[in-house]
Amino acid sequence: MPLRENESLTHNGQMTSELQSSDKVKKHVATLAMVPQSGAITRIGRQAYTVMMVLASEQAAADPARVEFRAPLSSVLRGFDGSDGSTAELKKHLKSMVTHVIDWQSPSGGEGASWTASALVAQVSLFKVNNENWIEWAYAPKMKAEILSPTLYAQIQLSTVSKFRTHAGLALYEICARYKDNPSHLTAKQKWQWWVSVLSGKPLSKESKTEFRFFNRDTLKPAVEEVNEVSELVVTAKEIKVGRSVELLQFEVHLKPSPNGAAPSPVDIGQLKRAKELGIDPEVAEELFFRHGQLKFGKALERLSSRLALTDAKPIASRHAYLKSILVGRAIEEPANPVGTKASDSIVEPMEVPVKASPAFKQLEELNQTQSERVALLRIEIGALSAEELAALIDEMKLNVKLTEASLRRLNDGKWDSPVVMGDLMRFYWRKTRGCEWS
Repeated sequence: MPLRENESLTHNGQMTSELQSSDKVKKHVATLAMVPQSGAITRIGRQAYTVMMVLASEQAAADPARVEFRAPLSSVLRGFDGSDGSTAELKKHLKSMVTHVIDWQSPSGGEGASWTASALVAQVSLFKVNNENWIEWAYAPKMKAEILSPTLYAQIQLSTVSKFRTHAGLALYEICARYKDNPSHLTAKQKWQWWVSVLSGKPLSKESKTEFRFFNRDTLKPAVEEVNEVSELVVTAKEIKVGRSVELLQFEVHLKPSPNGAAPSPVDIGQLKRAKELGIDPEVAEELFFRHGQLKFGKALERLSSRLALTDAKPIASRHAYLKSILVGRAIEEPANPVGTKASDSIVEPMEVPVKASPAFKQLEELNQTQSERVALLRIEIGALSAEELAALIDEMKLNVKLTEASLRRLNDGKWDSPVVMGDLMRFYWRKTRGCEWS
């Protein structure tokens, strides 16, 4: 398919084939909570759709009369940091954008224009220019203006969109971004069944009998953890019960503290340098610095340094996980090496617990540990395992626990300390070492 007159493969004022906009983009509220009626929306399909929307907006700004939009397939992939392996999958999803029917909804009822169910795009075609794959697409006339120049929108970050590896996490991020500047910082309340299809990206049949506990375990919790891990948002799910049953869900949304915010202290270059010397990745160190503050972060580094100085202790499998566990533990306010004590006395070491269930369980009941104390304790214990012990623990968990695709992917990438994995890992470790269920 030849290019039109005045079109070229580069940005020349007539056609934009590569992203030219800033990282922040506006996405219409009705494109946030898309409910599939036929077929499924995948993570790659949703990421590509957002990039195509941005490209179309830039082309429409240069030529308001333009109806069809086109770009190299490679530029769409680069827009969300897609790998070469995503090309074949993206081609498959381009067709589904036309054939699969979507029920367009805003996450807040009664907000925005009333759109009937339709496909993501009205048409799409794939062709070659100079041996390179290009795509051309168009939107339904009723939707085009609002998609490309929205009056009601969520402001999302394209760089954040590219970090997600699940559709559920990406969909939750885009919806919650709508409310980050809302005075209440709360999303609208929706029946939890409504969120099933929105987050999974799959149609929900009338015969479906999904229980909340399974949806919570397999979809909701991993999505919240992924949003909190990779995005600029901090999201908390709030369950609203009628009697003993969960009926509604809403989310509390806040922006993470950042160097550009008013509240956080300026970054301490000395502490970041110290963290790097202790084997902490600079990006991880900076995020923890802004999340926990200069004082707590500095004390945590001293605790980590003291722990590393112990020659008779087991090697730490993950310094990142150990540092994070110190930051969430209550003992953080104690000095790293009080006067008159040995270095080893000031470190909260992992508890040596027997394999037998009954004695350990009774001891833990007598201590009456709270949920937060338990989590902090297990983070320290798991972080202190040797590399061999940790590998054996993970292999055993894979055989005995039904893990989500997101958890398996992170484990295979060596990211066992990811929030997506840690919930399952701590529950399994608890059951293995204490001989009883988490609850």
